[in-house]
Amino acid sequence: MKIGERRYSPNLQLKFTETAARTKSFQQAEDLVAIWSGCSASSRNLARIVEEVGNELVAQRDATVEDFTHHRRQAEGTDPKHDLVVVFVDGGRIQIRDDTPGLGPGVHNESWKEDKIARLQTMRSSTYAEDPCPEPPLCFLKPQLFDELRQLSKSTTSTSISEELEAFLKALSTPPPEHGWQPKPLSRTCVGTMRPLEDFRWMVQAEAKRRHFYTAKKKAFVADGACGNWTLRDRHFADFVAILDFIHVSEYLHGAAKVLGSETLGYQWIRDAWQGQSVRVIAALREALDAQGIGVETLDEKHKCFDLQRAWTYLSNNADKMDYPSYRRQGLPTTSSLVESQIKEFNARLKGSEKFWYEGNSEAMLQIICQTLSQDGPTLADHFDNRPTSPFRRTYDTTIAI
Repeated sequence: MKIGERRYSPNLQLKFTETAARTKSFQQAEDLVAIWSGCSASSRNLARIVEEVGNELVAQRDATVEDFTHHRRQAEGTDPKHDLVVVFVDGGRIQIRDDTPGLGPGVHNESWKEDKIARLQTMRSSTYAEDPCPEPPLCFLKPQLFDELRQLSKSTTSTSISEELEAFLKALSTPPPEHGWQPKPLSRTCVGTMRPLEDFRWMVQAEAKRRHFYTAKKKAFVADGACGNWTLRDRHFADFVAILDFIHVSEYLHGAAKVLGSETLGYQWIRDAWQGQSVRVIAALREALDAQGIGVETLDEKHKCFDLQRAWTYLSNNADKMDYPSYRRQGLPTTSSLVESQIKEFNARLKGSEKFWYEGNSEAMLQIICQTLSQDGPTLADHFDNRPTSPFRRTYDTTIAI
């Protein structure tokens, strides 16, 4: 029956692990376990089970990545001929506490640390002869302010409205594009770690290789402007189309327009960026900075023009990843919203002002969550089916944070 020292069957431990991964705390998991199973399993005992399983998954992942990095002997297998594959990369924040022996109970030397997350997504998409969505969706244009502009245009003579605002209002009055032009998600897998970028990048490439991403018909890499993201792309996914997340672009441009006290500028800049006119937007931002007497030296965050300079720097550094009309014609995604929502799934379990993890234990929990969220490859149930058990095994030294 594969009942080990905990006297729980593998199937019951699997359910314990999934319950602990999908609840906000081990205490909440204890309550839910008592409801659905009638078993008495303390939060501390659940934590130890999850830690052991998570560390086993970490060891398996590390062995796979080590073999891929240094040997790469396994055959690639049958090519499923994916239509579109996308690597999304982002990161979150969780609180880490010191696990140095002798510190005693409680939280010591706590700090926030980044967890690195990748979402490897297969998708179905179409290609288009012309841009299927030439005008930016209202969600990028703060529709509540757009309503105010429409009211303003009705109560003011056309001669007092700027040509830019008039053109903007006229453009938004055109019928919206037909729904369905965006690529449709199919199957995802997740990679997550607390380790440095040097280790993370090999984990992502090993998973991409396992899923035959490099032989897909269309390939894209989508992320925000963090340098580490594009280092990973340049080293491991050089033939993937590099796409800067448009959500971050619109956020920065709204912030820059607010500095100048003109929402209309923000609307126009976002529209220009959406239509592939990033050079024009960057030039306008630089002109606005010059008018304020701001050079290239980085401003303090408290400076009134900080958001304006930040937008110029952000777009200037990533101008080669902003050809959005071309991306839409190819049927590629233009936002990293899928991985942004996935980060929230990780944060729901890992992040909180009251949660303080040991770094090693957080790595174990990350692997459990990745396993529960992934839709391709070996499952958590597969791991328990092949997991060795022993009535004498007691490998735990510390308890995962509760």
